[in-house]
Amino acid sequence: SPNQQQPSPEILSKTVVVQVSSGGKLKINQEEHTWETLGPRLETIFKERAEKVAFVKGDDSVLFMDVAHAIDIMRGAGIDKVGLITAKLEAGQ
Repeated sequence: SPNQQQPSPEILSKTVVVQVSSGGKLKINQEEHTWETLGPRLETIFKERAEKVAFVKGDDSVLFMDVAHAIDIMRGAGIDKVGLITAKLEAGQ
């Protein structure tokens, strides 16, 4: 679909969070992705950004291997800094 190519304006300015859920489900903010589409989409989003910073968030049940894989893809897409969001951080602990 055509809107796959052009990132929506808000995702271009927003903090980007890659969510890794159990069963290998992936999201960039609210967009659902696969392991195949994650890298290219992040490249598109970050091509125009000065600050190459994003966050990764894994569900409690997710294997760290999957989170590590996501981080590799994020770095491959040109993101310099990857922050880790944990459930504890989100709860403000």
